[in-house]
Amino acid sequence: MKPAVSIVVEAYNEEVNALAPPDDTLQALLGQDFPLEQAELILIGSDEQIAQWEKSYATWPRFLRVRLFAANTEDSYYWQLKNKGAELAEADIVALIDCDALPGPRWLSSGMGAIREGADVSVGPTSYRTESLSPDSPWMMAAALPTWSFALAVNSSPSELRANALLAHNLFIRRRLLLEHPFRFFRHSFPSSLLFFELKRAGARFSYQPGQRVAHGMNFRWWLARSHFRRGWETYAGRNADPNWPRIKLLRKLPWIEPVVLRMGLVCRDARHWFRFSRVLGVSRPKAILLFPIAVIASFLARTAEMIGMYAALLAPKATEHQARF
Repeated sequence: MKPAVSIVVEAYNEEVNALAPPDDTLQALLGQDFPLEQAELILIGSDEQIAQWEKSYATWPRFLRVRLFAANTEDSYYWQLKNKGAELAEADIVALIDCDALPGPRWLSSGMGAIREGADVSVGPTSYRTESLSPDSPWMMAAALPTWSFALAVNSSPSELRANALLAHNLFIRRRLLLEHPFRFFRHSFPSSLLFFELKRAGARFSYQPGQRVAHGMNFRWWLARSHFRRGWETYAGRNADPNWPRIKLLRKLPWIEPVVLRMGLVCRDARHWFRFSRVLGVSRPKAILLFPIAVIASFLARTAEMIGMYAALLAPKATEHQARF
């Protein structure tokens, strides 16, 4: 029997960050409001991870089938394994998620609903979580604003949400499309943005689904010193990788002041975007207003880390390359 959807969980690279236990993701998948008898689950991990899964989940209830794939150390980079998941999938629709991303109960049904209604690609909101803070914590939602809210277009309205990016840890896509347009292999975090630009040029239809929500594991040091420092550091490489990468030509001629102007401009954009993003997270307007100062603080911290990353790439790219690793 052919599955309706292939859920691909990439754990090989993500467990290294130790941001969240993989078992949380697997348990959340079992609690979806979608008939799992129509879904195959593909788990990609190391030999040790697979041995643990086989021991912990001797039987996998409800899934049509479960397939375990041991990553080859020579071809196990994050983007390579995402493409491998599409190759392994037997369904026409592929759902990509990471082992440190906790899907909400409507994650599967929301993404599948969008594709079945005609979309080629479906994306949704991502918030954060820690061991002590839930995804609905004000600090977790505020921290997600500068990191993940760019997937929601700034010209979205309550009646028409639009996608502005795709995220490889929360993605539904037609398998044929991903095989034709695989993630490009860069040792950076931005190939998902490159794929978005490529699919837009190819005429793919995108959908943004509030119910397709995941909560990504995090800790403060990783969020600031790795995620956002790296984003700033990668700005110049991203520009050279695709002509559709956002850029302001005037600022490119002023490289020493560009990081300051660009990042402070993003703080202003985040401040306005908070009310759109918080709405898709289910936050009421009065509560969003109350949480606005927290959102601005989170944006300022994150964008400052990005500014530092840009200067590091300008002044000492080799010395700071390890800090910006992905």
